[in-house]
Amino acid sequence: MRSLTAAVLISCIAITLAIQKESVCCKKVSTSKITETITGFMVHQARPPCVKAVIFFTNKDAICSHWREKWVAEKVLELRLLQAIEKNGKMNSTAVAPQMTESVSAKL
Repeated sequence: MRSLTAAVLISCIAITLAIQKESVCCKKVSTSKITETITGFMVHQARPPCVKAVIFFTNKDAICSHWREKWVAEKVLELRLLQAIEKNGKMNSTAVAPQMTESVSAKL
């Protein structure tokens, strides 16, 4: 019974987070680097009144960043690389994550 309750609770939290991410509308964007820990991101297409942006999620809030900023592109690349490594690790739990090459680590 406890595992069912836990599963329902986790599902409710996941649905709430998904709805929160979908409800973000960037009307203005920032060019400033984010100093807080980034927990996720999504690319938001322009749909008036919302503008095109990369939305970074932190523990505190969602931050709309200008999609053409160099640091934004670098952070998105870094997060996508981490997602790919994590996904690969989950698919084959005995595999060791590959080391970053010098060229990749220089871009991060």
